[in-house]
Amino acid sequence: MGEVMRLRSLLCGVVLVGMAGEACAADLSDTLLRGSQTVISAPGGTRWDGFYVGGQAGGAWSGTDFSGATQSLVAFLLRNTTIETEDNVSKWTALGKYSANGVSYGAFFGWQKQFDDAVIGLEGNYNRTSLSAAASDSMRRLFSTSDGYNNDVTVIATSQIHITDYGTIRLKGGWAIDCFMPYGFIGVAIGRADVTSSAEVIASGTDPTGVKPPYSFDQTKTNAVTGALAYGYTAGFGVDYAVFQNFFVRGEYEYVGFGAFNDLKTRIQTARVAAGLKF
Repeated sequence: MGEVMRLRSLLCGVVLVGMAGEACAADLSDTLLRGSQTVISAPGGTRWDGFYVGGQAGGAWSGTDFSGATQSLVAFLLRNTTIETEDNVSKWTALGKYSANGVSYGAFFGWQKQFDDAVIGLEGNYNRTSLSAAASDSMRRLFSTSDGYNNDVTVIATSQIHITDYGTIRLKGGWAIDCFMPYGFIGVAIGRADVTSSAEVIASGTDPTGVKPPYSFDQTKTNAVTGALAYGYTAGFGVDYAVFQNFFVRGEYEYVGFGAFNDLKTRIQTARVAAGLKF
């Protein structure tokens, strides 16, 4: 008889715990997760509609192709010459690819609209950074030209870039999963950098027949631009997490590819964290 009473008591306890759990869930849904300006709602979880703004910081890695850095300078120095016309000295690849890393920080703002679980939006991003890379090398060739000269030509090239900041406008698409929203994006980018390039051409030639006099040539040209602009594209992915009603945090990866900063093709990869407020 005592065992039957204990069994009944245990069953009553389980029922009471279950009822308490349901009541707690109902309270959370109706009380904590509902409001005129809250992000959370009982039927659909987090709502991501509206405007938002935030700040961000992370690590950045850049890669720059310097192969075309001094081509226009060499072409100008050797304009109207046989060695340029026949051997394309300005096309020589004296410099290669170099990378740099640093930090970036900035701000973002945007607007998005939720349809069931799908979320689309438009976002603007600005990032301040300090990514510097430099390259220096030379190339020498011996060749003959149709004018009868045996030529000895050396190109000495140097170039450096310092990326200061860049901004993006991105089309964003995500999927709401409770408090999480993974997303991807594509868009356009504009960047600013300080670029300095210099080329020295040293050339000499002799006529094996001795009919024509020997020649020698040694000239340098430098081009320095502060605040050079370049346009490009951006793509990446991330996840937003709603911590409180109108406060969220973010983890994100972004790739930005630029056309050219004064003949320097550059790309930037960034891994960042962020926090934002939703209105």
